[in-house]
Amino acid sequence: MTSILPLFPLLSSHDPPTRLDASLSLLQSLPLDLAHPPSASAAATSTTHDADTEYALKRLVTGLGSSNEASRQGFAVALAELLARLPLERANDVLPLILTSSTPATGHDSREERDLLFARLLGLHAVLRSGVLFRPDQTNGESYKDVILALLALSGKKSWIREPAYWVLVEGVRTLLELEGETEVPSWREDIGQWVIQRLLVDSREKARGWGPEKIALVLVLQTCGVEADWATILSPTFPSGNPLARSSLSQLAQALKGSANEADSSAAGPSAPKMGSNAVKTARGGAPAPGAAPHFVWTEIFDMYFPDETRVAASTNAIGVDGRAQWPDVWRILVDQSLFAVPSLPLKATGFALLSLAIQRLPPAEVPVLFGEGVMRTFTNHLRKSADGEKTLTRVAEKVAASLPIFLTANPTISLPLLKALVAPPHGSPAFDHRTVERVVAKLDIKGVRGWVKYLRELALGEEQTIEDGAGPSEQAEDAKAIAARRLWAFDQLLHVVKAGNIPNDDELIASLLEFFAVLGWFEVRKSGKGARSYIPVPAFTEPLQTASRSRFFSILTSLPTTPSPSGQTWLSRALALLDNLTADAKHFTSIIETDAEVLAARAEVKAVYAKLAGVGDERKQNARGLVEGVLLLSYDEGEEASEALEGLMDCLPTLFPKEITARAPAADEDDEMDSNDDEEPEPATVLIDLLLELLHRPSAFIKSVAQTVFTGFAEEIGEQGMELILEQIRPDAAESEEAPEEDAAMANGDSAPEASTSKAANGKKARKPVESEDESEGGESDFLDADEDGSDDEDVDVDEDFKNALLAALQANGVADEFDAAEENDEDEDEELLDDDQMMALDDKLADIFKLQSGEKKGKKAERMDDLHYRLRVVDLVESLVKHHSTNPLLVLVPLPLFSIIRSASAVEKELQAKAIKLLRQLVAARKDIPAPASPQLALDALAELHAISHAVDVPELASLCSQTSIYLVKSALNSPAADAATSAAIVKLFGDSFEQYLSTKNSKTRVQPALTVEFCRRAPAGAWPLFGRLVKLAAGETTSGVANAYRRMQAFEVAQALLASYAGLKTDASKAGVLAAMPSYRATLFNVLESAATDPATTFDAARLKEVAKFALTAVRTTAAASSAEATRALWNADAFATVLEQFRTSDRFKGAVAIQSIVKQLVAVLGGGKPTKVAGVKRKSVEEEPAKEETAKVAGKKSKKSKKAAPAEVEVEVEVEEIEEDVEETPVVVEAKAGKKAKKDKKRDKANRTDAAK
Repeated sequence: MTSILPLFPLLSSHDPPTRLDASLSLLQSLPLDLAHPPSASAAATSTTHDADTEYALKRLVTGLGSSNEASRQGFAVALAELLARLPLERANDVLPLILTSSTPATGHDSREERDLLFARLLGLHAVLRSGVLFRPDQTNGESYKDVILALLALSGKKSWIREPAYWVLVEGVRTLLELEGETEVPSWREDIGQWVIQRLLVDSREKARGWGPEKIALVLVLQTCGVEADWATILSPTFPSGNPLARSSLSQLAQALKGSANEADSSAAGPSAPKMGSNAVKTARGGAPAPGAAPHFVWTEIFDMYFPDETRVAASTNAIGVDGRAQWPDVWRILVDQSLFAVPSLPLKATGFALLSLAIQRLPPAEVPVLFGEGVMRTFTNHLRKSADGEKTLTRVAEKVAASLPIFLTANPTISLPLLKALVAPPHGSPAFDHRTVERVVAKLDIKGVRGWVKYLRELALGEEQTIEDGAGPSEQAEDAKAIAARRLWAFDQLLHVVKAGNIPNDDELIASLLEFFAVLGWFEVRKSGKGARSYIPVPAFTEPLQTASRSRFFSILTSLPTTPSPSGQTWLSRALALLDNLTADAKHFTSIIETDAEVLAARAEVKAVYAKLAGVGDERKQNARGLVEGVLLLSYDEGEEASEALEGLMDCLPTLFPKEITARAPAADEDDEMDSNDDEEPEPATVLIDLLLELLHRPSAFIKSVAQTVFTGFAEEIGEQGMELILEQIRPDAAESEEAPEEDAAMANGDSAPEASTSKAANGKKARKPVESEDESEGGESDFLDADEDGSDDEDVDVDEDFKNALLAALQANGVADEFDAAEENDEDEDEELLDDDQMMALDDKLADIFKLQSGEKKGKKAERMDDLHYRLRVVDLVESLVKHHSTNPLLVLVPLPLFSIIRSASAVEKELQAKAIKLLRQLVAARKDIPAPASPQLALDALAELHAISHAVDVPELASLCSQTSIYLVKSALNSPAADAATSAAIVKLFGDSFEQYLSTKNSKTRVQPALTVEFCRRAPAGAWPLFGRLVKLAAGETTSGVANAYRRMQAFEVAQALLASYAGLKTDASKAGVLAAMPSYRATLFNVLESAATDPATTFDAARLKEVAKFALTAVRTTAAASSAEATRALWNADAFATVLEQFRTSDRFKGAVAIQSIVKQLVAVLGGGKPTKVAGVKRKSVEEEPAKEETAKVAGKKSKKSKKAAPAEVEVEVEVEEIEEDVEETPVVVEAKAGKKAKKDKKRDKANRTDAAK
C-alpha cells in the first residue's frame, strides 16, 4: 500500500498529463492484468480480496466527492479504468458503494450537497464507461437498470444537474444499443430497450413532466439505433406523427427545445420565462442556458442525424423515420431562426448564436449560407452595431461569431461569395450589415469570387429591380428614392474597397472594368444599349449627386493605383485618359452629361498636342510631366470651365521645363503688359511648376493631391530657393511677424541687444494662397497650445461690417425711422412717442429679418473660407512632407523648420490638425540622422538659425523647448555641413547662441521657456563647435552682462550651461579638447572661487546655501576634469588648495553658512583632491572622497563589516562611520543652527541624517 499512497495526490493535479500518468501508475501498481480484461473464469482470483485494490477502490470512490474539479476528474478516470479490469463480482459491488458514499447526510450544507451530487454523477458515469455492465457474462440487466434509475433520480434532484445526468443516461443507452458482435452483445439488450421506453417515456410519472430537451435527445437516440416501438402512440399528443423531426412536429419540437412545451404557444409565457435585460442573461432560468454556455446536447443529436460524422454513419443507416424527417432548411428556420431569434429573450438569442457557431463547424460548406435567415440576420446586424447604451453581452457573442467567419472561409474560399450575398443581399441580408465583417469576408474571396462580387455590386448599383412604385405618395416616393440612393452609394464604396484594399485579389482587367463602369455612370448617358459599357443603364436614372459620387469613385480608384508604368509602358492615368477620350469620341452610343465650354475644349486640344511631344521611354522628367498633363486633363473632364485656369497654367509651365521640345506660345495682348512690368523678375522653371501645383491644391481632391505630390517629388531636385519660399509662404501663419515685433520692441526698450539676424527673407504676401480673415491669437502661450478653447470662433470679428451697417440704415430710412430718430434727438422728444404704426412695423421687421439673415450667411461664408484655407494649408504641408520623405538631403530643407515652428506656436483652436501635422513633420525633419542637408552657402542655415533665436524669446510654452532645441541643432549641422562653411561659420553660430543666451540672462522677467535648454542642447550635441562660447559663459556666470550684473538665479543658469559644455567637451578626450580645457580653466577657476569667497565673507551675498552647494559641486567637478587632462602638480598649481582651504574656514566661521555642512564637505573634498590635507568627512555627505588612502591593507580588513566601535578613524571605504562621528560632533556644536539653516535640504538627505544620528547614539 505504501507504493500507491503517493499517487493519489497526483490524481488531483490541475495538469491533465500528470493525472493520466498517475492513473496509469496506480493501475500498474495493483495486481491486475492490464493486457487481458478479466473473464468469468478469473472471478475467484486473489485480486478480489487484495488489500491494495480494496483501498484503491474506497479511496477513488471517496475522492469523487472532492470540491476540487481536477480531483473529481482524476479520480473518476482512475475508477473507470480500475473497474474495467476487475472481475464481475467485485465490480458489481462498487455501485452500492458509490450510492452510499454520495448520499447527503442530515445537516450538510448546500455546497457539500453539491459535491456529493457530482460524486454520484461521476461515479455512475465511471461505471458505465468501464463497460463492466455490458460484459457478456452479465446474466441480467438488473445492475444496468439500477444505474439508469439512479441517473433518472439524480436528474430530478436539482435543475442544474438535470442536463449532465441525462447526458450520462443517454450515453449509457447509446453504448448498449450500439454494441456489435455476438460475443459482445448481452442477451438482455432487447428487453432493456423496451424497458427504457416504458420507464423513461411511457410511465405516467414521466409523462406528467412533459417534453423537454433531455427526453427529445433520448427519443432521437432510440430511433437512431433502430429500437422498434409504436412511436406515434408513445409520442402523442405532442408529436402525433411519431417523429419529432417531422415537418408537422417542428413547431412543438421548438417549444420543447426551449423548455416550455407544456406552456402556451406564446413566447411571453408565465413569470418564469426569460426576461429582457443583460441581468436576465446572466441569471436565466426556465430552460434557456446563460450566454457562454454550450448548447444543450440535444442539438448535437440533431446535427448527427442530419450531418453524421464518420463514427455515426453506420448507426444512422438503421435509424427509424428517416423518410419522414423535414428538410434541414425547414428545421433550422423553425427551430432556431423563428424560435430563438424571433423572441425578445436575450438568453435564447445567445443560445441561437452558440448554435450558429456549432452549425458553421458541422455543416457542409454549401449549407452554411442557409443558416443566415431573417431572425439571425436581424439579431446579428443589430448587435454588431456599437452602441454605448446597447446590450453588451450579446454584442460580444455576435462579435465572436463574426470573427469566426473569416477563419471558416479561409478553409472554404468558394463559400465566401454565397455567404457574402446572404449577409448583404435580399431577402434577409442588408447593406447596413457590419462593414468590418463584410470586409473580412470579402478578403477571403478568390479572384473568381471577387468577379462575382463585383458583378453583384454593379447590378445593385444599376438597380433594374429598384423601381419606385407608381402608386406611392410623394413622401413614400422620396423615401424610396433615398433608400435606392443609399444602396447605390454603398455599392460604390464596396467597389472602391475592392481596389483599395491590399488583401483582396484583383487584376488589371478587373480594375479597368471598374474605371469604365464609373466613367460611364459619372460622365455619360448611354444612347443605345448593348454589351460592355453600353449595358450600364441605371434604372431609375442617376441623380446629379450620384453622378458626382461616381466621378469621385473614379478618381479615388486612380489615387489608390500605383503611378509607375505597367510592363506595356502605360500608366493608369494614361489609360484612364484614353478611356474618357474614347467614350467622348463615341457620340453614337454615349452622350456627355457635362457641357464643356469651347474655350476649354480648345485649351484641352492644345494641351493634348503638347502632350504628344513628351513621349519618351526611360526619361523620368518627361514621365513626371506626362503624369501632370494627364492629371490636369482628367481634371478638366470633371470641372469643365473651372479647369481653364489650370490648363492655361499648364501651357505656361511645360515650355519652361522643356524649352527644346516645346515652344512657348505667343502671349496675349493683356499678358504683354504684365510681362513688360515684370521683366526683371523672371521666375525659375520649377517656380512656375510650383505655382501651378499650388493652384491645383486649392481643390479638395485627393486625386489632385496625389498627382501634385508625385510631380513635386519628381522635380524636387530642380526646385530653387524662390520656389521653396513660394511653398512655405502658403503655410506660414499670417500673424507670425506681428507677434514677433512686440517682443523685439520690448527688448529694445529695455536696452537689450537683439541677436544679429538676417530677416530680409520674410515675405509680405502669399502669391497662390487665397486671402483669409486674420484670426485673433492670444499670446498666452501654454494655454493656447494645450487648452485652446474652440468656442467663440464665430464671434472673433468684432468690427462692424460697413455694408451691413449701410443696409440697416437704408431700411430704417425707407420707413422714416432714422429721420424721426434724428428729429427726436434734435427736439429732445419724449421717449414714449410711437414712431411707427403696426403695418409699418411689420414691414420693417421683414426687411430687418432679410438683412440679418444675409449677415448670418456672410459669417458662415467667412467661416467656410477659413476652413477651406486650413485644408489647403494641410495639403501644402503634405507636399512638404513628401519632399522630406523622398529627398531628406535637399539643401532647401533648411528653410522648412521655421514655418513649421511658427505653425506650432500660433495655431488657433480650429487648426489643431494642422498643428499636429506640423509637429510630426518637424520632428521627422530634425530627428537625429546621418543625412543632413548641405546648402551651397551656410548663410541660408544661419539666417534660419538667427530667426529661430529671435522667435525663441517669445516662446513661453515649456513643451516647445525640446523641439526648439532639436531644430537649432539641425540648423547648426546644416550650416557646418555646407561645402562653403569655414571658421567664420562656426564663429557666427557661437555668436548667435551667445547673444541669444545673454539676452535671456539680461532681460528682466523674460517670458521665454526654451532657455537655457536651447543653449545647453547646443553645448551637449556640438561641444567642439560650441567650445569658443565657454569663455563668454564664464563671464556671464561672473555676472558680466551688457546690461549690468545679472541676479543669482540667472548666474546659476550660466554656471549650468558652462558646466554642461565643459563636461561635453572634455568627454571628447582628444589632444585639442585637453588643451582647450586647460587653457580655459584659470578663468573658470577664478569665477568659481570668487563666488564661494564672496559668499563666505559677504553677509549680503545673493547666493543661498542651495546655489552655493551647486557651485561647489561645479568646482569639484572642474578640479577632477583638470586632473584628468593634466598632471597632479599642474592641477595643484592651477587651483591653489590653500585658497580653498581658507574659504572652507571662512564658511565654518560664517554666521550664515556655518551650518551648511554640505557646502563644507564638498569644499573639503576639493581640498583633499588637490592634496591640501587629509580629508575629514562632514555630515550629510554620502559620496566617497576621490583621493587614495595609504593603508590599503587596513581598508581590506575593515571593508564589508558593520562598525560598532566609537571614536575610531576608518579608511575611506568605511566613510559612513566617519560621517557618523563627525555628524555627532557637528550636531553637538550647532544643534539648532544646523536645523534652521538646512531647510532646503532634500528629503533623502534628511532621512540619511536621521539614520546617522540614530546609529551614532547607539
